[in-house]
Amino acid sequence: MSSPPGEASALPGPDAAAAAGPGRIVGLDLARFVAIAGMIATHTWLYADMPSGERIAGSALFDGRASALFAVLAGVGIVLSTRVAVASGRVGSARMMLLGRGAALIALGLTLDLVDVRLLVILVYYGVMFWLIAPLLTVPTWVLAVVTGVVAVGAPVLAWLVALWSAPSIGAARAAGEHVVSGNVSWADLGDPVGVLREVLFTGSYPAIIWLAYGLGGVLIGRAVVRIRSVAALRSVGVRVALAGGAVWVLGIVVSLLVLGPVGAAAGVAADARIPASQGLGLLLQSGSGHPSASSAWYLLTPAAHTGSTVDLLLTGGFAVTAVGVLMLVGSVLGLLAQRILTPVIGAGRAPLTSYTAHVLLVAVVTGLLLPAPWSSLSYADYVALGTPWYLSSFGMFALNLGLVLVIGTVLVLLGRRGPLEFCVTWAGRAAGGLVKARR
Repeated sequence: MSSPPGEASALPGPDAAAAAGPGRIVGLDLARFVAIAGMIATHTWLYADMPSGERIAGSALFDGRASALFAVLAGVGIVLSTRVAVASGRVGSARMMLLGRGAALIALGLTLDLVDVRLLVILVYYGVMFWLIAPLLTVPTWVLAVVTGVVAVGAPVLAWLVALWSAPSIGAARAAGEHVVSGNVSWADLGDPVGVLREVLFTGSYPAIIWLAYGLGGVLIGRAVVRIRSVAALRSVGVRVALAGGAVWVLGIVVSLLVLGPVGAAAGVAADARIPASQGLGLLLQSGSGHPSASSAWYLLTPAAHTGSTVDLLLTGGFAVTAVGVLMLVGSVLGLLAQRILTPVIGAGRAPLTSYTAHVLLVAVVTGLLLPAPWSSLSYADYVALGTPWYLSSFGMFALNLGLVLVIGTVLVLLGRRGPLEFCVTWAGRAAGGLVKARR
């Protein structure tokens, strides 16, 4: 999620490009901002009526897609942040940089998850995804493409099997009143390392083994980006990325139509749940908890958001890649005046980790002050009784959070500073990368 270090404000000249690859690409900043805004929308303005689950159509479009866009952009950032080390042959140092950056994200996520907030914080999962990508950083592109496809197909099955195997023991632990790692993972959960590993890798809200597919897709894009040497090349890459994403998206739509039609997944889910067949479609299309539900193997084919199925990966990953390509094209035609007007947007996109963290903390503070009791202590009856207060889902809450990240972006640009959390993650990466150099 952090911005690549060392990026300039425009494409560099040929000599600089040959040494360090592309400068800062405005379209990537725009894409990061779209991801931030989309996640804020799904966190603060998703429901018209929370107890009944009635959603706001516009915000629902970003459900599962905004976070996927973040993951793809993380993969792009991985390539940009390690390009100098890789180009100079310091592959071990580059891999250590990823381990260091991932560790910083994990530490921040574990700390942020100590806050009693109703949001599912993604940072721990992202950090582990960085670790998983590190061994694959320099494999040939065709091998990386094959691995990405294998992960997209195989990881959901593996996560489903782990969920199926662990469901009885988790159920028994909950029945006995024991602590079970679930949702956000904080420092307090590290006393159960097996539970933490299971949650972060397979059964959590953003299972790293599944989200690895998004990250690897971003690495593939990043490899094309580092070869950009001109505006014409930038536009060419943008077109190819958009077309590739569109092809994946269309494939996901076709597979979804087959699943919902001739394959009969809805009827299969209904049969496994022992409910009328007419209710199967609604059950199949419910937004998931991050991984394919262990209650039926048919969930491996669901196209619903946040289910971690292969079809979900195709749809959300296709959207994310298409968005990156389109916004690279948009950024390539923006003049200096347009970029100045968009300073708050571009600035927030340059500091996605800082912006995201500020958003999480703002939600925690506002809801903590206004909720009648801590969020984690609310029962289902309390939840229903709340209805849909403005501080849980409203345009006002969305605008408040979006305004905060726009202010952050503006201030950072005016001061000529990087986001403080981006600086910390970059420092951690360089410090880890320096360990290899020091050993030599």
